Amino acid sequence: MRSKISFTLSVFIISIVGIIFSAVIIYFPTPEILVQPVVSIIVPQQIVSGLPVRLKIPKIHTDAFIEYVGLTTLGAMDVPKGPDDVAWFDLGPRPGENGSAVIAGHYGWKNNIPAVFDSLSTLRTGDIIYVEDGMGSTTTFVVRKLQLYGEKDNASNVFSSNDGLAHLNLITCEGVWNPTKKSYSDRLVVFADKKIK
Repeated sequence: MRSKISFTLSVFIISIVGIIFSAVIIYFPTPEILVQPVVSIIVPQQIVSGLPVRLKIPKIHTDAFIEYVGLTTLGAMDVPKGPDDVAWFDLGPRPGENGSAVIAGHYGWKNNIPAVFDSLSTLRTGDIIYVEDGMGSTTTFVVRKLQLYGEKDNASNVFSSNDGLAHLNLITCEGVWNPTKKSYSDRLVVFADKKIK
């Protein structure tokens, strides 16, 4: 009698476990399905939206990662954190969009450490600049002119344009170092225009 009950109980338990196991397989996704949403969640923002990621200037051997910056507490454009990267002013247009996209980089870093825009002043009209975005597209710009701005000069034209074309303006420091202000006396701007294919 006990063996019949044990056998019947065993069959019953095995049946219940089988039903639960089948329900789990049918109603819950497999691990492969679970992986897909996680992958799409961790994709970096610049790859999804096509934001700029690299600045390349062959003439001065520049190949720099692009950070995104806004305004400082004093209302000036912020700068990249270190000497190797550049910073795109993300409150303005993206490089390649109509308007003036602005990218800043350091010059004359402390302790004689090379900075990304140390040689920016050697660019000339007609030199080529490339900006790559997170989607793998490259926009080409051609240098139009270089202009030096003093500390009190109006530089509003660096951040705006009304000609309906796409521009890229590169900014760095130039001139004499002021240890009190911890800043250089001038700003060098390279004005470039999107190359029409």
